Order: sequence, then C-alpha cells, then structure tokens
Amino acid sequence: MRAMPFQFNIGDHASPISKYTSFNSSQYSKLKWARNKLFRMVKNNPGCDAYFRSLPGRRTLTNMIGDSSIWVNYGPTISPLHGEIHTPTGEIAVGDRAFNMGRWMVLATLIHELAHHNGAPITGGDTRAEEAVYHCGLGTAKEYYDGVDDPRTPYDPNVGG
Repeated sequence: MRAMPFQFNIGDHASPISKYTSFNSSQYSKLKWARNKLFRMVKNNPGCDAYFRSLPGRRTLTNMIGDSSIWVNYGPTISPLHGEIHTPTGEIAVGDRAFNMGRWMVLATLIHELAHHNGAPITGGDTRAEEAVYHCGLGTAKEYYDGVDDPRTPYDPNVGG
C-alpha cells in the first residue's frame, strides 16, 4: 500500500499559521499538475533524489513527496515571495507570484520549499534550496555554472534563502 503524498490545503486543513489558507479551484489545477510532474520527475531524474539526500535533513525528495504530514497552503500575503516555509511547524505556503508565473514556477516553488523542509538554510543568502530546482531539471547548466539567470527557466541562481 502506497503512503499518502504530501497534501494541499483545499479547505480540509486548519493551518496553525493564521496567514495560510486553502487554495481555490483554479490554483488547485496548477498544484495537481505540479504534484504529478514532481512524481514523474523523481522517477526519471535520480540526480534530484541524490541532491535532496545531500541536504542537512538527508531525506530524498521521493521520501518527502510521499509524506502526508507535509502540508502546502495558499499564502495570500507572502508577496513578493513565491513561497515560504514556517520552520517550527513545517507548513509550506505558495503565493500569488508563483501562480501568476505559471505551473512551472509553482513546481519550482514546491521543490524550493521542500528543500528548506529538508534543512536547506533560509537565511544568509544560502542558495541550496534554489539549487534543488536546478538539480531537479528546471534550470540550465549555463545558469548554474555562470550564475546568470535565464528568464526562460524557473531556476534563478541568484535566489538565496
């Protein structure tokens, strides 16, 4: 029996973070696409799990996306951020900026925030959470090695924290 995957707040979860709420139906369609893509991604890209295992929490992304205790909420007030994590609770939020940029950015935001959930530092300009986006196949080697953002990909080598 397969475990329940991480969960989206569609009104069936009361987040302990008062500013986190449930997603609406138009957001949910992008989230479902991102979750399905994420499951295919880890199956077809072993580098994604390998990178996640290198983070302080040592969990693979496969393990994390199969963890039903991880909740993803809507963060209507987190702009200009794409997403955020409340570290004491592990609750994740995805905001309007990610949704406005499209489903690929929603996917990248989930990966980035899950990397924080797995111990990638949030402060100090540390880029490990964003590097997870690259290692999961959403950026180019040129961006990664040259440090110059390609706006055609969701990965941004200049994002720290």
